[in-house]
Amino acid sequence: MSRKRKYNPKGFAHVYQRGYRMGVLFYSVKDILVFYTILNVLKKKYDITIVELVCMYNHYHLLLKADSQETVSCFMCEFETTYSKEFNKDIGAEGHVFQPNYGLSNKLGDKKKRDSCAYLANNPVEKGLAVKTEDYRWNFLAYVVSDHPFSKKLVVRKASTKMKKALAEVKYLHNHERYVNYIYLRKWFAVLSDDEINQLIDFIIVKYKLPDYDEAISLYGSYGSMLVAMNSNTGSEHDIHEDYSDKSYLPYVRLIRSLSREYGYGDPKDVLRLSPEDRRKLCEVLIRDKQVSRFIAETLLHIHK
Repeated sequence: MSRKRKYNPKGFAHVYQRGYRMGVLFYSVKDILVFYTILNVLKKKYDITIVELVCMYNHYHLLLKADSQETVSCFMCEFETTYSKEFNKDIGAEGHVFQPNYGLSNKLGDKKKRDSCAYLANNPVEKGLAVKTEDYRWNFLAYVVSDHPFSKKLVVRKASTKMKKALAEVKYLHNHERYVNYIYLRKWFAVLSDDEINQLIDFIIVKYKLPDYDEAISLYGSYGSMLVAMNSNTGSEHDIHEDYSDKSYLPYVRLIRSLSREYGYGDPKDVLRLSPEDRRKLCEVLIRDKQVSRFIAETLLHIHK
């Protein structure tokens, strides 16, 4: 696909983008929340509807509606520029975060729209990250029917003082159309318990509501019918060209966990602070000790040939 493909406002646009040279984009929930809240702020600015979203480790998919090609282009440019700056600033780095060109494929007609919805929702299932589409946190399907699908129910009046302060700051940022950055997330996560962090994550996702699944649900008739259809059919994207990638992304889960628990990286993304030579050395260690493919290890460590 090429960025030169023009968006047709009569349908949905399936936007597909990879990390630079397939490098990992999402090392932790902090990366996803920064990404997600930036999307929310900018979709309001450009009056874009996000129909569906899925965050994978080294790429993401967006299904969106807009009024013109110019709107999509400006939205994508500002979005990727903003996330890249935040991502790099967090590790004191410079350079590309995304591939130079994102992919765009028009989805005209209900059949193609449904196929694309199913394809996006099932991406985590195809990569071995979930058994059912709704089990994967980062396609946000579970949030259609619950405001706390992955955490204990939050009762604000019973929350700790630190939790109440974090909730108030999230509300302030949202109300002032500002995204959540790494500084806030690190501050909150440092003082909250694991249960509170999970509650805060769900709170942020619901507060910065993305995507608008009403559009997708209308194609199936109901949320239940949509889930049945998605779990029965992976959908198809014949005009989406995906570069080589391991069939399963479970090794990313295992490696990122190991970086924190065995190799001493409090934040797994801190490996990107290493020199290129040290990252190459670590790459060989991971391949040998964790028995992962070279593709997985190199894309995790942003080793570019």
